[in-house]
Amino acid sequence: MLYGKEGQLLRRSKGEDANMKKINILLCDDDKDFLRRLADTVTKQPLPKGTSANVTMSCHPATLTDWQLSEDQIMFLDIDMEERSGMDIARRVRELHLDTILIFVTNYPQFSLEGYEVRAFRYLLKQELEQKLPLYYRDALAEFPREEKSLQFSINAEPYSVPYDNILYLESRHRVIYLHTVNLGRAGDHFYGRMEDLTEELEPEGFLRIQKSYLVNMAHIKKLNFDHVLLSNGEELPLRAVADAVDKTVQWDGKTSSGGNHCDRVFFDIPVDSVGLRRCYISFRWIRNQTV
Repeated sequence: MLYGKEGQLLRRSKGEDANMKKINILLCDDDKDFLRRLADTVTKQPLPKGTSANVTMSCHPATLTDWQLSEDQIMFLDIDMEERSGMDIARRVRELHLDTILIFVTNYPQFSLEGYEVRAFRYLLKQELEQKLPLYYRDALAEFPREEKSLQFSINAEPYSVPYDNILYLESRHRVIYLHTVNLGRAGDHFYGRMEDLTEELEPEGFLRIQKSYLVNMAHIKKLNFDHVLLSNGEELPLRAVADAVDKTVQWDGKTSSGGNHCDRVFFDIPVDSVGLRRCYISFRWIRNQTV
């Protein structure tokens, strides 16, 4: 039986290295006895080859910060907790636009319809813990892609890795690259680098350099407007450096439109959930090559 303190790391796989896939798992229940039982069961489960797991537990859900929530990929949450319910935590996780796998732990067989709203992965009855957890845990691990492409960088000589999918955009200021991410745990990280090198690496992976200082993940672009880009988190980035330069011939979907700002209105203001995204990407690259 494990007797970890609040927030203590209960398990770190032996022999892990920088190339291993790391999964952070949070166990949250205000019943300390059950929490220890849950932790003991989880840490006994086998892991796929090339995967390491960091398991922490919390019996004080009200103290969990957004930063802590953003660090975990799998959560086991008791639904009925006095300080803060597991459902409230799950709602906050989704408000942060996190794809965390949520497994609710409960004493009651009546499953809440609210679980559908937060995309609950499984409901685990406490009385069936030892019987059902191994299956649910294995299913949760199977949700992770075997190979996840990541941006590699170092801060103070310590290596870091951030999945491409988690990056909103990169910002360059005086040869310092600032990382803006969906996951708040890495937000604000910065490192020395050249935007040209990052553009060469990330453009084939679906990133778009909208102007000299910004390299944006197209998967997080919600809308392209004449003078700005709207991101999935509601943030807007300026496009003036690009838009002001649209006074030449712009190639658009195999056709040619000449000069003037009248073609800007055709070019911009396109939702990215359409084939227009690919066309915008081609046209943006053409403009960037003319101006940057």
